[in-house]
Amino acid sequence: MNYQYDALASSVRLKDITSCSRNRAVLHRIKNSDPGLTCLSMLDEPEDEDEFIVREGDDLGWLGYFIGRNEKLKYLSVCYLPGDRERGVKFFFGMQRNKSIKGVDICNHLNESLSVMNLPHVTSMSFECQLEGEYAHYFALGLRRCESLEDYSGPVTAEIVESLTTLPMLGGVGVLKNGGLAISREECMALRELLLNANKLKHLDLSGVGLGNDGLRLLAEGLACYSSLADGVLDLSRNDIGDEGLQALASSLASNAKLRELNLCNNNFGDKGLEALAESLAHNRALRVLSIAANTAITKIGVRAISRILQSSKSRLEDLRLDRIYICEEGGKILGDALSINESLVSLSLRCWGNDDVSIGDDGLKALAHGLSRNSHLKELDLSRNTAITATGLRSLKQYFRSPSCALENLTLYDINFGDKGAYALAYALRENKSLKFLYFDDRGITSKGWKAFLKLICNSSSPNGIYLSNHTLSLLSWCDNRAGRVVKKKILNCLAINKKCDAQNAAKFKIMYLFLDLDMVPLFQWNLKFLPLVKSWFDTITAPNDDFVASIRNRKLSATYKFVKGMPALIVSVFRHSDSAALENQR
Repeated sequence: MNYQYDALASSVRLKDITSCSRNRAVLHRIKNSDPGLTCLSMLDEPEDEDEFIVREGDDLGWLGYFIGRNEKLKYLSVCYLPGDRERGVKFFFGMQRNKSIKGVDICNHLNESLSVMNLPHVTSMSFECQLEGEYAHYFALGLRRCESLEDYSGPVTAEIVESLTTLPMLGGVGVLKNGGLAISREECMALRELLLNANKLKHLDLSGVGLGNDGLRLLAEGLACYSSLADGVLDLSRNDIGDEGLQALASSLASNAKLRELNLCNNNFGDKGLEALAESLAHNRALRVLSIAANTAITKIGVRAISRILQSSKSRLEDLRLDRIYICEEGGKILGDALSINESLVSLSLRCWGNDDVSIGDDGLKALAHGLSRNSHLKELDLSRNTAITATGLRSLKQYFRSPSCALENLTLYDINFGDKGAYALAYALRENKSLKFLYFDDRGITSKGWKAFLKLICNSSSPNGIYLSNHTLSLLSWCDNRAGRVVKKKILNCLAINKKCDAQNAAKFKIMYLFLDLDMVPLFQWNLKFLPLVKSWFDTITAPNDDFVASIRNRKLSATYKFVKGMPALIVSVFRHSDSAALENQR
């Protein structure tokens, strides 16, 4: 069919094949592979300038033909095609030549023209409508020709799944359910077959499809296959999964030791289901990420089950999300004790999601910090929205922060209104810390007094030695903008920039040189000239950020040397006399 368009392409007039000047302008850009047009949407009502509004007078065969020849388009959204089968067939036939489009989004019910859909170079496809009967059949036929497809999101029927399993590059599948509809038993059985047969599948997104316990039991049979989702991701969030469903999942994961990430947040299971899951995961060497957030029925019994995973020598879990789960003082101690011997966890999240939630308070945080003081692997900790945390809890972090084994680099405390007292507590706790680089919080309630505590933390300008003993690792403080302490904030930002650009040793030197224009050498005279080479070396090793500072370092080095000579003239003369006598003796 395309050869007919090839013969007429040079002579066809765009105004003869489009319904309006708007579409004519868009088609002109498509025809000429305009590099500014990388995304194209086809609609029935106008929204933006770069959209093709399909009307009766538009020749979709020519539209498909020019899309097929275009070399710049990357993404195509088909939100409307008319019910005329012939026009749809011509469109898909024309665009099958295209090699540049990698993503296609189909947003409306199409007709049997889907059966001729041939998109061999598309790598990502989303179909946002429910398909049944003959339309699902047409779509499944066209889907088989998308041989480069890597990610698919849309409906799943037995026939669609059969087509998906034939695609050699398929790595990700997401199931879409519209209108609050729950996934059917037939669809669950189809997904089970997908898990059994799609050996390259890495990501299965079933979030919010209404699996429930019965659906998960069916799915678990496919997950039990050893090759299912190897090194992959399974998202089961928001599915009303209870203890029975989780127990079925736990049994399947005992056979499948290759899943890398499991998301179970916002379900309905409690301690019983979690204990079964923990028993299975304690022996799993593959899982790296686990989220059980917002399963509010979990108590300290469930927290203890999680601790068994963390204490297992076989577990390699790196990221654990326990958001919106109540961690009381006893739960904090349970987690802390487990983390004191854990050697794999890198990220821990204990966020709350609403103002009425409580995950961890001061007592729980103190117990957790005690255990963390013996941990040398955790790098990220998120305590955001735990409004029960006060300055008392923040101060208890001192034991952890000042521990020589502390490796924490990122601490997040958003939506905790701790004020000046909290700022003092954090600054106090972070003294002597050598690991934390990023500290995120809101500044509500913090005045210039609180900001001065942070400034003193990273640059105690009372003396050169005070600066040297300051924190030179912290490179980011995130806060909401308000007027309180703006002058102090500017100084803090300057010091943080120095910490970010320099290693700790050079950051200390730079701050000292920046704030003390005239260094006092008198305290060093007690060691006579022994300190002079060290002072010279100290200046020589400072990293200069610009040419002006290079000159400043050179002048300051000469000034410091001069102060030594001026401060100890008798000693200098004695040294020179000794040198001259030795030279004369050698000449004799």
